[in-house]
Amino acid sequence: MIKIEVTGNSILELADKLLAIGASLQSTTPTAFPRGATKAEGNAPKSALVVEAIESQPTTEEPSSTPAPAASGSELSFETDVTPVVLAVVQTKGKPVVEEILAQFGVARASQLDPARWPELVAALQDAL
Repeated sequence: MIKIEVTGNSILELADKLLAIGASLQSTTPTAFPRGATKAEGNAPKSALVVEAIESQPTTEEPSSTPAPAASGSELSFETDVTPVVLAVVQTKGKPVVEEILAQFGVARASQLDPARWPELVAALQDAL
């Protein structure tokens, strides 16, 4: 049995963490298992595995005066480029601020937005920080 525990301060934060976990599991290379063995039986010990996502405290870095280079939606990764900015705004400004920004894009969740518009969303979220 595998047990995964994810903690967060809001439903939005939990949902984004779960999406990131799911995406990372889908992007991993499958491991070869003995014939007839399932993935759970392959290399996993019989004891439970607990994975806990721990939210770190925000750092107080000075904002950079150099603007980040603009990237197209195809160059951005949801997990590495969009999710961290969403979580940073939720942590520093609160969930209502993120919900208001997402509403401007006509979506309730960042994952529902067309990838071509991710750069716009990231820019709007960074402006809120």
